[in-house]
Amino acid sequence: MNLDWSLVPAALVPILILVIRIGNLSLSTLRVLTVVRGRKRAAWALGFVQSLLFVTVIAGVLKNLDNPWNLAAYAAGFATGNVLGIILDDRIAPGHSLLRITSSSHGAVIMEALHQAGMGATEVAGSGRDGTVSLIYCYTPRRKVRKIKELVLQHDPQAFMTLLQVRQIGGGWEG
Repeated sequence: MNLDWSLVPAALVPILILVIRIGNLSLSTLRVLTVVRGRKRAAWALGFVQSLLFVTVIAGVLKNLDNPWNLAAYAAGFATGNVLGIILDDRIAPGHSLLRITSSSHGAVIMEALHQAGMGATEVAGSGRDGTVSLIYCYTPRRKVRKIKELVLQHDPQAFMTLLQVRQIGGGWEG
């Protein structure tokens, strides 16, 4: 990917730098998240494209240092690309999560609602500050987490939930 920056009209250089940098950082954010999830092939592909974009955009900035708008576009692209990468990751939502739900009085109702929604869930009795609690483990694709949280809160608005990213699974129920 070789862009001859001298062919780009000077007024468009900052815009092009901004757009390429947003793409570069969005891919960077997605790449880091795929690395954390252990997705080697996706991380490799994203890293390859990201590095091409980075070299292209940095060449554009370095060849046009006399224009402060180019530097501003580079910085704005960096900041915007981070946020856009997070938004894209939330929309794509690859991988799986483990939702841990703690309910002091509605565990059985929550379990029934999760099972009726086709979700696998396991309930464990626990002891909390005010007595016995239900601790429910619900393994789910990331794209379903928001709906499951809403379902739980419909049955127990006081439920306490934590979310863990699952990197590996094996055996048992899969939904």
